[in-house]
Amino acid sequence: MANVIGKFQDEIEQTGGEVVQDIKDSVGEAIEQGIQSATSPQLTPQQLQQKQQEDQQKEIDRQKQLAYTRRWLSDLTVAQQKVRMENKQKEQQRLQAQQQEEQVAEMEKEEKKKQPINPAIVYAGKAEIKRGVGG
Repeated sequence: MANVIGKFQDEIEQTGGEVVQDIKDSVGEAIEQGIQSATSPQLTPQQLQQKQQEDQQKEIDRQKQLAYTRRWLSDLTVAQQKVRMENKQKEQQRLQAQQQEEQVAEMEKEEKKKQPINPAIVYAGKAEIKRGVGG
């Protein structure tokens, strides 16, 4: 009977050792797979293709947004140049009008100076000036 128990004990130890070794291997593999999936996820070809399509769509959207922004900035620059030119033209017109008014005023002064003065008209509205005795 002791012999049977000894054999049984030997088989249990041998089987237990194999089971422990299998568990160690399984745990090791599970740890390795966990590390690999955490560091670089393994994607199926379908998932990889879907991710590439999503990345391409994001890039297309980004390019569209950049193009829109560039167009908007270009339009803004053109509008600013247009406003500057209009303001410059208005300022030039204002200066020309002011210069013409000054010329007209100067010409009117010159014309008044050149007109012959009729002494009768000049003295007609003035009171006689008396200048002391005998005059």
